[in-house]
Amino acid sequence: MVKNKGGGLMRSMTGYGRGEMRNDGYHFTAEIRSINHRHLEPVIRLPRNLMAQEDPIRKKVQERVYRGRVEIFINQETSGHKRKQVVVDEEMAAAYYRALEHLQENFFSGQSGLTAERLAAFPDVLIMEKDEPEQEQITPLVLGALGDALDELLRQREAEGNRLAADISRRLQELGGICAALQEKSPLVPERYREKLAARLDELHDGREYDKQRFFTEVALFAERANIDEEIVRLESHLEAFRGAMQGEEAIGRKLDFLLQEMNREVNTIAAKGNDMELSRLTIAAKSEIEKIREQVQNIE
Repeated sequence: MVKNKGGGLMRSMTGYGRGEMRNDGYHFTAEIRSINHRHLEPVIRLPRNLMAQEDPIRKKVQERVYRGRVEIFINQETSGHKRKQVVVDEEMAAAYYRALEHLQENFFSGQSGLTAERLAAFPDVLIMEKDEPEQEQITPLVLGALGDALDELLRQREAEGNRLAADISRRLQELGGICAALQEKSPLVPERYREKLAARLDELHDGREYDKQRFFTEVALFAERANIDEEIVRLESHLEAFRGAMQGEEAIGRKLDFLLQEMNREVNTIAAKGNDMELSRLTIAAKSEIEKIREQVQNIE
């Protein structure tokens, strides 16, 4: 099992989670969806009455998720038995009353037809109030629902990460085999070059003598130019560092991507220096495996 921060499995950046909390007639649901992103980008969508919860939500997400675009949706429902009450806006009612009294006295001389029912019919005199909890009551419920959603999200990300880790490990093994083959074939390259050059010179000189010292000098220069021992050592070192990073207790995606760039650089140098058909075949195979690993790494946290 490949572990990362917090002792979990290596995680992908894609997943979904849902959680809910109920208490005292209140019902909160949290949904989280995450996709690939270079950095952590929380996007929080809340009802207006929950806007004060944005900072606690952001902090909780940042404690458990390290990369990816993470969309968080929080919804609130209130069960039917929650108390609602009608209250009077006394200032508004008094203002209407004074205005109506003025109209009555100045235009209808005398009898006031004002009643409570008539006054209550005017806008904003009677107000329906919901029994809303204090933010201190809301926070544990919202964060509880969010915590359950994060648990499910991380389980999905870990399951996908474990699958990615298994595939990457197989490809690393392939790359290790290619490194071994390069090391085995590398000493044969100057010898093959010497044989080809000698055959070409024999053909050109038609069996006559030619400058052997210049011939051996040319072979020696080619052997020096074509030497890929250092590149193979560095490539093997990058492979070992990659395996170690997969066991690291941190978000490892960017580090793995960097190591793949370094591997690709060494393989390109080997291809350029080798000037040999067999080495060319091996470097093409190595680049193919590196590219396949890179595609997987793009989804790793």
